[in-house]
Amino acid sequence: MATPLHDFSLSRIRSEQAQDVIIQQIIQQIRNNRRYESFIIQHGILYKLAYRDDATIKLIYAPSKLIPEIMAAYHDHPLSGHFGTGRTWSMLRNTYYWPRMKVTITSYIKSCDKCSQFNVDRHKPPGFLQPIQPPNEVFQVLGMDWWGPTTTSLSGNRYVLVITDRLSGYDFAKASPTNTAQDTARILMEEIILVHGSPDTIITDQGTNFKNELLQAISNLTGCKHIFSTPYHPQTNGQTERWNSTFVTQIAKYCNTDLNNWDTFLPSIVYAYNNGIHSSTGISPYQLAF
Repeated sequence: MATPLHDFSLSRIRSEQAQDVIIQQIIQQIRNNRRYESFIIQHGILYKLAYRDDATIKLIYAPSKLIPEIMAAYHDHPLSGHFGTGRTWSMLRNTYYWPRMKVTITSYIKSCDKCSQFNVDRHKPPGFLQPIQPPNEVFQVLGMDWWGPTTTSLSGNRYVLVITDRLSGYDFAKASPTNTAQDTARILMEEIILVHGSPDTIITDQGTNFKNELLQAISNLTGCKHIFSTPYHPQTNGQTERWNSTFVTQIAKYCNTDLNNWDTFLPSIVYAYNNGIHSSTGISPYQLAF
């Protein structure tokens, strides 16, 4: 099923604001010379003034009729990824305003059937963490991990190779019919090395698709060090493994009942993940990487 497109043009905003009682009350009071330092009218549209990073920005005062559509576009759409309150709020807060906005977002996501069905508690019992030394530059240290096998897609794909930049958290994900050593080497070369250059270090588990002559040849050719994570160091490649659990859940929210169209949503989920604000950094992986 095609994802419906939403009309958030300024002409539609203006039209819907004209039908919104609360917005019209504010507009009328401003026109009657009542001082509203936090609101401004431009071209017949009411904006809320907000301060972000020592600058003032204009936020569209969302008409109440449009709020469900806005929430659907910024939460349900594949490019938004069905993520949680924090990420959804970060996408909306610099464009729109309405009273009790964060409460609305929280309530909407709590009532989302897909999120209720597929979201799980990912908190693990506390233990000894042994993270590796963080890199100094983006694409200096990468983690790689295969996910699958899963339901064969209509395109014949059953696996996904996920490659994570350790510094920025930026992720690459490529669907594949198989997860052989040849697949690993090909995707690494085509998607990473030939586009972004060779990393200093690659971290993988000890699977046979990572312990092979092809990867060793690439390592020797580029000077890249290959490190294998071990059960005794569970955090070594944890960043990639954590994202695996994230995208599996998010993609499931969009799949059809046969689960054979999951790979069509993979690029948009990766996009939403990379452009979402991370709670640990306060900015998106894309901003950190590029």
